[in-house]
Amino acid sequence: MDLQWKPEYNTGCERIDHEHMVFMDLIREFVDEAEGGRDSRALRTISQEIYKYADFHFFSEERMMARIGYAGLAEHHAIHQALMAELREYNDSLAMDSSLAIKVAEFLVCWFKTHTVTEDTKLATSMSGRS
Repeated sequence: MDLQWKPEYNTGCERIDHEHMVFMDLIREFVDEAEGGRDSRALRTISQEIYKYADFHFFSEERMMARIGYAGLAEHHAIHQALMAELREYNDSLAMDSSLAIKVAEFLVCWFKTHTVTEDTKLATSMSGRS
């Protein structure tokens, strides 16, 4: 699974872009571990770190949205909550069956690419309209 930074991931907000880059690095680390057939303990540790970082990042992003009066905040928050619930389920499953690591890796890559390009682009457009 290839996960490299692309121009379409840029939101135009330096802080969000930096957080997205850190998030991508964590996902890439998980993918490398999963593809390398690492032990289940290493996979669970990085997946827990991803969960904690995502929680932080979503809080940070939503705080920015609230500060600028972003009209889509409630919807974006609901999407964040759904993603976190799905990640929590994957983490619970991974704890019981490390063979699911590739499935979790695919979810994380898809999540990052889709959410960043679709939902976070809406935020970037709103933020640039306020500059």
